[in-house]
Amino acid sequence: MILTRLFAGTSAIALFIGTALFAQEEEEPVELGEIVIQAVRTGATESSIPGTVQVVDGEQIIERVRRGQTLSRALSDLVPGLAPANGTIGGASQTLRGRTTQILIDGVARTSELRGFDRELSVLDPNSIERIEIIKGSTARFGNGATGGIINIVTKKPAEERRTTVETRLSGQSDGGSLGNELFLSHDTRAGDLGLRFELSRSDTGASFDGDGNRIPSDPLIGQGGGSNVERYSFGVAANWSRGPHELDVRLDTYQLEQEIDYFADYDNNPARVSDRRYTGEPVEDRGVSANVTYRYDNTAWGDLEINAYATDIERRSALSEPGPANQLYYSVSTTDLTQDPLSQGELFTTTYGISATLRTPMEWLAPDATLTWGIDLGRDEVEQKTLDGRDLLAPMKQDSIAIFAQADIPIGPRLNLSTGLRAERFSLDISDFNRPTGVFLFEVAEGSFAPVVLAPVDVIGGDFDYDAVVGNLGLVYELSPTTSIYGGFSQGFSLPDVGAFTRRAGTSGGSSTVSFADIQPEAQIVDTWELGVRYDTNRLSIDSSVYYSTSDDGVTFDASTSEISQQKEEIWGAEFSLDYDMRDDWSVGAQLAFVEGRFDSNNDGDVDAWLPNNRIPSPFTATLYTDRSFANGLNLSGEVVFSAERDRPGHPQLEDMFSVNVGGSYPLGAGRVTFGVTNLFDRQQENSAASSVRYNELTNDAVRVADEGRRISVGYSVSF
Repeated sequence: MILTRLFAGTSAIALFIGTALFAQEEEEPVELGEIVIQAVRTGATESSIPGTVQVVDGEQIIERVRRGQTLSRALSDLVPGLAPANGTIGGASQTLRGRTTQILIDGVARTSELRGFDRELSVLDPNSIERIEIIKGSTARFGNGATGGIINIVTKKPAEERRTTVETRLSGQSDGGSLGNELFLSHDTRAGDLGLRFELSRSDTGASFDGDGNRIPSDPLIGQGGGSNVERYSFGVAANWSRGPHELDVRLDTYQLEQEIDYFADYDNNPARVSDRRYTGEPVEDRGVSANVTYRYDNTAWGDLEINAYATDIERRSALSEPGPANQLYYSVSTTDLTQDPLSQGELFTTTYGISATLRTPMEWLAPDATLTWGIDLGRDEVEQKTLDGRDLLAPMKQDSIAIFAQADIPIGPRLNLSTGLRAERFSLDISDFNRPTGVFLFEVAEGSFAPVVLAPVDVIGGDFDYDAVVGNLGLVYELSPTTSIYGGFSQGFSLPDVGAFTRRAGTSGGSSTVSFADIQPEAQIVDTWELGVRYDTNRLSIDSSVYYSTSDDGVTFDASTSEISQQKEEIWGAEFSLDYDMRDDWSVGAQLAFVEGRFDSNNDGDVDAWLPNNRIPSPFTATLYTDRSFANGLNLSGEVVFSAERDRPGHPQLEDMFSVNVGGSYPLGAGRVTFGVTNLFDRQQENSAASSVRYNELTNDAVRVADEGRRISVGYSVSF
């Protein structure tokens, strides 16, 4: 009933607006979806995919970055269904349709799903982005992890002409110490069939202040790191070679990110404040190198061949967090000395590498333009997390994966297109034995009074474990007219939950000094998604409206008040609406709207009886309205209004709504353009709903609330020659 009402409403809006405007303008129909979507692996265009697909151009992203927004904030404003950005270098609570998002760069995940510690959107320079493809709903196109969808970041290839680009920006707030700066350099060159692109960037964010002028802590999410005082360096090389039916793409990247924290945070205030206690840990760090090689040959007897090989090596250090009501579990020096071990700060080490082969085989014997995309994926993940002095914080893990897949796209007559496929995957997981260090849990013995309870070291017995899954999809796209189509489908996604978190928390509830991973191992999660939508597209107006419903018998929930992870039955439903309209050649407007909500089985009795926690759905309704205007003198102005509704569900802290107005523009100056922008134009004091959904404070019996950043002004200059 909910799904029917949502679809009826959103579809009626889409069809009414589209039909009315089409009747007014009598435009010539245009071909839908010219862009080939790399993230579906089939060579399909937007219009032929039976699900919600969105392509965000790199210029849309960089326009918002020039205003002073981060990449994660720009994406959350532009993508319906993506939760608000939390304002830090991590991706905590930034779910897609209430579930996990698989972030890919050129079709490759740079970190392992075995240990959820996402910083991908903070370590990549936005100037490197050609476009971002978003495939919504559960999918297994790239294997483990995409229960909510895929965000595939497509980086820039070498240009056809020799070109050098220099861009620099300064940003700041009215408070001292907030000055940030960015510098980006790129050089494209070509020699015959070989193209090269070199990229170099540096950025420093400065301190961050809320709308009342109070400084936002550098570690507001307790160990995750924040968005202030972050210095990042990156260097990348992209190469492209093509001759006849052969094409080769190579990309090599390295980066280093460091955050200097000067003071611990005081989480008992609302919102969290900077304390007067000097930070005693090591800086937050993130270092990585990656290589991605893709070879294409479009003249085999079996069709177009694509072979991809990749390797990544990532080191990530979290922040040191003080013990207290908001951080009740910590590692002590020993069972007799319960002070926090100064060397217990965690460092995560992940190495991934793999190879895949994909063939796109024509099936003209079945139907004109019918294709079968099939192939094999092989991968290996290695994960360790250690203290600064080398002790394991979770069981060292190695995982080998193999998958075979096939996806058929078959036109049925001139208006109907069928898409269906299967993917069979096997994970072989090797868990090493390890000893969880001595822990201390601050137990509330009376209101506002906490006593330390020693958690003796626990031996976790590993072993070899296999996970298997066969998941599929089935969908249809029907063309009602040259400008309007409806689509619907069923898809499945497969996810092996954060295995590292389960081993790290082994024995924290007390009991035996020996725990077998076989007794605590998580179940593999399969998510089923049903979706129905309508698209309308002319050369001035584009509308996409959809509703969806997803279920899982083994959903993963993190309880912020107890720091416990559990699995249970859950269901999520929602609706999305997207509109882009070129009112004139020099003036465009748009809107992005989304609703999402969900419930789960809180006591494992088979009934879905409770609302999903805020860290899964920090805001049930989000909206962005935007406009862009160009003038004859070269001036360009843009602006947007962004809104995230409050969430107030029984059993969870109430989260406040968020509202901000962001403006920006550019003007030609000399050989380049000067850029300018303001975020949170009215300097509104508000909490960040996504950040405030991550942690819980037992002393206040409330969420650890984190303020959103106040007004920030940016100015920059970009030139290419």
